[in-house]
Amino acid sequence: MLRDLMKEHAKIHTRNISLSTCPHTEDRVLVHGELKDQRYIPVFDVTGKTRAPGIVHHMTVTLLIDPNPLTIVQAEARMLTVPMEECQTTLDRVAMLVGVEIKPGFSSHIRKIMGGNRGCTHLCGLVVAMGQEIVHGWLTQKRSKKSPIPVSLDKVKEKGFLIDSCRIWKKDGPKMREMRLAIEKKADTPAESQ
Repeated sequence: MLRDLMKEHAKIHTRNISLSTCPHTEDRVLVHGELKDQRYIPVFDVTGKTRAPGIVHHMTVTLLIDPNPLTIVQAEARMLTVPMEECQTTLDRVAMLVGVEIKPGFSSHIRKIMGGNRGCTHLCGLVVAMGQEIVHGWLTQKRSKKSPIPVSLDKVKEKGFLIDSCRIWKKDGPKMREMRLAIEKKADTPAESQ
């Protein structure tokens, strides 16, 4: 297996992305992302200069998320380690994240804001990766309190994030069947026993 081959060789580069969510208010969450690239061997850059091993990129992004609709309402980023001082100039794109709604198309919208020659590919990649953490963190906070089973599938607010998000959540997949059954069972149960 390929992973067994990896054990036979020393690493030359790693990228670690860490994502976390914490509550801000009853409805809002703070989502934090950190990206760290480390090079383990010396390399030659495009000009022929030798670059020593070490941390190449280390950056963080923190977003304040409002749930109605799921939207970035505040954004901050820091570049703690970058290969060139000019990289810091790309932080100007972070302010443009305010007002971005987390919905299908989020990743391509982020790439339009801060991808390519408009910004930093590493910062952009980190924010794109944070999209799923925003959804999962928000859902975790929302589901920390028991809520009633909805009366219909139309009333499931988070269905846009879930339906067809993976094979298990296909429209005819097991999780959707489970949700439909719970809604049907609720409809068949007398109101006083609910």
